[in-house]
Amino acid sequence: MKLLLINNEFPPIGGGGSTVTKYAIRYLVQAGHEVTLITSRYKDLPKREIVEGGRVIRIPTVRRYKDYCANWELVIFGVSAFFYAFGFSFRHRVDFIQAYFAVPAGWAAWLLSFVRRIPYAVYFGGSDIPGANPSRYKTIYPILTPLLRAIWRRAEFRTVCSADLARLARAADPASDFIVIPNGVETNRFVPIVRPANPRVKILFIGRLIPRKGFQRVIQALPRVKELAAQPFEVEVVGTGAFQAELDGLAASLGVSDAIHYAGTVPYEELHRSYQYADIFVLTSLSEGMPSVILEAMGCGLPVVASDVGGNNELVHEGENGYLIIGDDTEKLARDIARLINDDALRRVFGAKSRELARQYDWKEIMQQYTELYAHHDRNPAT
Repeated sequence: MKLLLINNEFPPIGGGGSTVTKYAIRYLVQAGHEVTLITSRYKDLPKREIVEGGRVIRIPTVRRYKDYCANWELVIFGVSAFFYAFGFSFRHRVDFIQAYFAVPAGWAAWLLSFVRRIPYAVYFGGSDIPGANPSRYKTIYPILTPLLRAIWRRAEFRTVCSADLARLARAADPASDFIVIPNGVETNRFVPIVRPANPRVKILFIGRLIPRKGFQRVIQALPRVKELAAQPFEVEVVGTGAFQAELDGLAASLGVSDAIHYAGTVPYEELHRSYQYADIFVLTSLSEGMPSVILEAMGCGLPVVASDVGGNNELVHEGENGYLIIGDDTEKLARDIARLINDDALRRVFGAKSRELARQYDWKEIMQQYTELYAHHDRNPAT
């Protein structure tokens, strides 16, 4: 099939959704599909290039930040993507459109299905489902919900990356079916390595520095971690964002700035090394879809301490490969981190379980589920 993918984010910009698209291109091309991606132009990135065997086209839009996109920027991309894809569909045959996120890509695909009669599917990754990200979208979900329903009801199929997102989606639209296909991990790259012990136990956080990612919760727990930890430790933060100044102020007020090291942005091609040289992974976000960073940490054999929210709690099993924290329970967060700092053997046991679980999410197996859906549609175009 000749597939057209639409996503406003693609590496090196964006978060987990952009990574999902990268692996989708790789394995769809390997399955014999001809793949083109329409995504956002950003600074000096090539306007056109071949990535993972697929054609990547970066179209004019407004994108001010690498790791964050404002709502009005999403709207501009949606309009730009619709018009570019409309013209593209006259110059090239398009059998099927895969939209990543209902807004803005799904909106563009929905319009194209009317004017060009091209079928489409939508991948839902989190914030595009009512209730999934109330910290940012609570006030506009009631406005967006009718549009979202229209987009997903016209789609050939709808996939969500976690069971919790499926629950929220079904609550918003009981008339639609949602297929759960989790995100994956490249298990032959995100692997444990044999290395010398760190002089300090290294706790790793990877994510955009925005309130929803919840690194403020880790900072709030650090004074208590210092009291409980019997070994020296440090927290390495990979990621950037406008919230860093506020995080710095919080750390200074609590006297824990010396325990935190900001590594900035690490290219995705090198990111596996950050996990491989860490001892513990933390992600205390307020909400998630299916976090790639936890999957990658598990692939590298790390114990994980995470917030008990959808996606996280499907990957982290309490007392088996890590610990789950409900809400702002700073005391439990501190105790669980300190327990892992103090017990090398426990870290190894949890890490081995993480690696075992990660193998179930290998990208090759995950993408096979998508290729089967496309094949079914190709055989049954009217269904």
